[in-house]
Amino acid sequence: MSVGATFTGSTPEEVAAFLADQRHQLKPFRRVVVAPDRTRVVDVNRNEVVFHGVTYGHPLLEAVLRGAGASFDPANFHTPPIGQQTREFGCTARYPWAHDRIL
Repeated sequence: MSVGATFTGSTPEEVAAFLADQRHQLKPFRRVVVAPDRTRVVDVNRNEVVFHGVTYGHPLLEAVLRGAGASFDPANFHTPPIGQQTREFGCTARYPWAHDRIL
């Protein structure tokens, strides 16, 4: 894995702009890994974008998950799983096959 970029902003708008910029430079996002010290957004080639300090209970965690297209339950995404330090959220495809043909 290689670190593509590290986020240094502090607002949800900066998270959205940062992820939009990284989306053009990386392949499609595959998963979001939340650890006790940071959050990583990993693409299909295992390149990653790192958010140091954004972890469980941080106000920017929801913006990172939404910006990456992760599937998560808004009621309990801030709690780590029992007996584990990290939690992974899978990312959905932004544009599924034949999305333009649905009427």
